[in-house]
Amino acid sequence: MYEVKRLKIAGYHSEPVDNTFFLQEHPTDHLSIIFPGMGYTSHMPLLYYPARLLLILGDDVLRLEYDYNKRPEFLKLPLPERAEWMLRDVSAACKAVSSQRSYQRITLIGKSIGTLAMGHLLTTDAMFEKAQTVWLTPLLRNESLRTQIKQCGQHSLFVIGTADPHYDPDYLAEAKAATNGESLVVEGADHSLEIEGDLLQSLKAMERVVLAIEKFLMG
Repeated sequence: MYEVKRLKIAGYHSEPVDNTFFLQEHPTDHLSIIFPGMGYTSHMPLLYYPARLLLILGDDVLRLEYDYNKRPEFLKLPLPERAEWMLRDVSAACKAVSSQRSYQRITLIGKSIGTLAMGHLLTTDAMFEKAQTVWLTPLLRNESLRTQIKQCGQHSLFVIGTADPHYDPDYLAEAKAATNGESLVVEGADHSLEIEGDLLQSLKAMERVVLAIEKFLMG
């Protein structure tokens, strides 16, 4: 079992960073951190079920729940300032959670803009130099992110659909080569990793994602 709590995290301009922290009752040295997308929250399937898997595997799990898409003061900012806001928030969150226990293993799972947060942390914070990384619908057309993926080089799992506008087979191959990584490419899946108009195939895709993550983490 685990305790559910909210960590006090002072992010950009000392504003609180919304989160849910799942603290295992038994001792664990494994921490997992979930980074959602802009409008794709940690409560949605592509992040909810992997988080449940991590809890079953015995991890402490920090689920970030930033809601930038609902904050006019964020949306009116130029892109570089939006990025600074998010990166300060996630850096503060990681600092706060690292004090909960002495963690020896860390897993990062990010969706969409959450993968930008991962790229930043992996290349700027020694805490993550040996982290396992799961990139869900990564922004592969972002040159800075591709550079960061090559720079960090951690063994990675990349999950993306062929109908996702950020999908590029050549960029995906580069990322896999740089990380000795693995990938799951879902034919016809969009940026939410759903197949439009086909609920059953979307559910099957979700099952494939969870199984791929479990195999990656256990391997």
